[in-house]
Amino acid sequence: AFRNVLWYRRGLRPKARDFNWHNVVGFWSAAPLFVVVLSAVVISYAWAGNLVYRVAGEQPPQQQQRPQQPARGGPQPELAPEGLNGLWARAAEQQAGWRSISLRLPTAADKTATFTIDGGTGGQPQKRAQLTLDRRTGAVSKWEPFSSYTLGRRLRSYLRFAHTGEVFGVVGQTIAGIASAGGALLVWTGLTLAWRRWRAWARRPTEGAREAIAGADAALAQRAD
Repeated sequence: AFRNVLWYRRGLRPKARDFNWHNVVGFWSAAPLFVVVLSAVVISYAWAGNLVYRVAGEQPPQQQQRPQQPARGGPQPELAPEGLNGLWARAAEQQAGWRSISLRLPTAADKTATFTIDGGTGGQPQKRAQLTLDRRTGAVSKWEPFSSYTLGRRLRSYLRFAHTGEVFGVVGQTIAGIASAGGALLVWTGLTLAWRRWRAWARRPTEGAREAIAGADAALAQRAD
């Protein structure tokens, strides 16, 4: 029984082969698929994301409203890129070993500029930090490495990229990809097993047919006597 569940077997008939594959893939994919599904629920539904914060003993953050777009044909917000080059150079000095830096482009009314400094592959929140600089002086207004986040925010960030496995780099992405392919195989083998079971059930004689066969057998037995 354990061999049928833990590893593949060769030389099996189609029904036994599909049963073996279904159980083996299900056993080895259970843990990564659980993480993939759980993280999908968290990033897809607001109530699930808020639940992560509540489990950590925190209040969920307020949803940020999107800035209103200017009316079509009206005056457009002015961008003031002058001085951003100096701020970018200052951001590059904040953390050694960074691999990418991105800027949320401010408008003319903003007094600060917020940079995201990433030392990972782009999907590793534990290697990401946010730097907010004063646009006038270049002074650091806020520095937020991952370690400064609250527990709820760290868990939420981990779950966001655990869905694709990126949080663990190439190894995590490989495991997530294999588990996703295993999920597709589970669907296929489950359907084939259900189809074969239905065909076997459909071929079974009905109660009336069984009684008729039994009566015919009894009649033949009497004639033989």
